[in-house]
Amino acid sequence: MKMNFSTMLIAFTLTVLMVVSSVHCQTIETAPGTFAQDEPLDTLCFNPCSDKLGDKECKTICLNKAYKDGSCIGFGIPPTSKYCCCTK
Repeated sequence: MKMNFSTMLIAFTLTVLMVVSSVHCQTIETAPGTFAQDEPLDTLCFNPCSDKLGDKECKTICLNKAYKDGSCIGFGIPPTSKYCCCTK
């Protein structure tokens, strides 16, 4: 199946239009890693909990990051490791 020049030109033009429109329609909220500092995510989990980083320290860190609460939460089945998680 051969494509003549006009068919190939139409296919190329439609492809370019689709790419440009999809990039143009993206909003800032969908870009990865960008969010307003005043609006924290619903839940944020980070550092593994240890003897030095327990529930009290985790809660303090979360309050400093503008979250309402924080605690060490276990992950896995059964829970084998705990991480400091902040909640809105």
